[in-house]
Amino acid sequence: MLIGVAAAAEPAPHARRGLYAIWAPRGRFDDLDFVTGGQICLQWQNVQPAPDRYDFAALDAALAWYHEANRPTTVQVNGNRKPEWLYDRVPRHPERLSHQITGSKGSLQYWHPAHEQAYLAFVEAYGKHVRQSPYRSAVLGIRLNFNALGTEHMHVKPRDRDRGQWVCPPGVEPGPTWTRAIMEAYKQKVVRAFRRAFAPDVLVLVRNNIVLDASTDPAVMKAIERGELGLFHTSSEVEPRAPSTEKRYRAFLTYGRQGQTAVYAESWADAKGRHGGTTDPRWCSPCQWNYWRLLVDLHCGVSCIGVYGSDLARASDREFRSAFEFAAAHVGYHASPSVAPGAWVALREGRFLKGDYTFLMQRLPGDGSRAVQNAGPDGQRFGAWARVLEAGRTMRFAIDPAFVRSLAAGTAVVEVVYLDKGSGAFLVCLGGGRTVSTPLRDTGRWQTASWKTSGDDLSLNDGAHLAVRTEGGLVLHMVRVSRPR
Repeated sequence: MLIGVAAAAEPAPHARRGLYAIWAPRGRFDDLDFVTGGQICLQWQNVQPAPDRYDFAALDAALAWYHEANRPTTVQVNGNRKPEWLYDRVPRHPERLSHQITGSKGSLQYWHPAHEQAYLAFVEAYGKHVRQSPYRSAVLGIRLNFNALGTEHMHVKPRDRDRGQWVCPPGVEPGPTWTRAIMEAYKQKVVRAFRRAFAPDVLVLVRNNIVLDASTDPAVMKAIERGELGLFHTSSEVEPRAPSTEKRYRAFLTYGRQGQTAVYAESWADAKGRHGGTTDPRWCSPCQWNYWRLLVDLHCGVSCIGVYGSDLARASDREFRSAFEFAAAHVGYHASPSVAPGAWVALREGRFLKGDYTFLMQRLPGDGSRAVQNAGPDGQRFGAWARVLEAGRTMRFAIDPAFVRSLAAGTAVVEVVYLDKGSGAFLVCLGGGRTVSTPLRDTGRWQTASWKTSGDDLSLNDGAHLAVRTEGGLVLHMVRVSRPR
């Protein structure tokens, strides 16, 4: 769906939109002009060495560095390693019930009153410290972690729920048997604690699956709708990997793409599939994976994109650098068409989030095209997905009206990314009665054809602003309209 809001009503682009280096040494990628900021990641164990003592020295040092560098950063305190003293106060399961748990003492019973009280008190102290910090302005947002089983996980499998499996320290009574209701109650308490501790001075980023929970406090949903709470996830890939993950992406489409709140996203793994000591299989090349992962975040309305340092380290590769530069140019403008640098459609079908990835532009139905995967050379970033336009068929595109109005009487650049395969030519109808032809030279590589036109001319019939017509078969990746660069 096109956004199409009036220029006076549209939100401004996110002030700190951009790419953020994650899982990388601080300052490692400062020479890359498309990197906006970074990440501060601490462990609860280190920040609270004793029940009545908090140590924020590492946080202060990191915040001071980002403040001096004039770069924003996310901040997170993870629960992979829990404070040692908690093991004397909270029952534990001798096994690691999440791969995110480190250490050899097993899993703490996070819903036990002693654990719950300790974490809620920590959040209060954490928020007070950040709010009073002279470096607070460097904080893009605080990532809300539940720190239950590890950092992100909370579900206890049926085989592990029996109270007899949990080892109680001397004098400690076991907590109740785990239930989903207990888990949901814990989540809501933590969300309320973060809101009290940080809001409204510091933005809290809440994991996007919270909008799917029927038990979520309506006040929290209102805060998301008003932009008082942001959303995040750590699941970005070229497309969602399962229906449950797709629902979380759709939370971004609902609240982020429409400009209601800020959205921050980190990738599940790097472009080679590496994360947490494991490597996931990849069905396309690393440069394609990196590129399409960025496209899906842009499609979903993400304003701040977290990129693995191992991917940023490949910026000398033109395919990686071009992908980063493309994303950095567009990120954050998804709901601001009157000032956006461009509008585009990346052509695909996919298994989840079916259809094209779009940015202020859409492909109109009825072209008869079919989707393909792994088109063209692996060494070029485009071909993980594409669409084939059969001979004699026409693909038509409609652009966000506010974007078109902002181009009126000015120059627009139209680009078509196509696989140069076979013979013949394709035609692009630019409006104003102008049609241009591009011959195919059968190089077997992805090429970009571009033309300048007037913004006033971008209008055809039936709601279309431009069209691509082929004399023979044509494999297409993207159609883009942009302001002159």
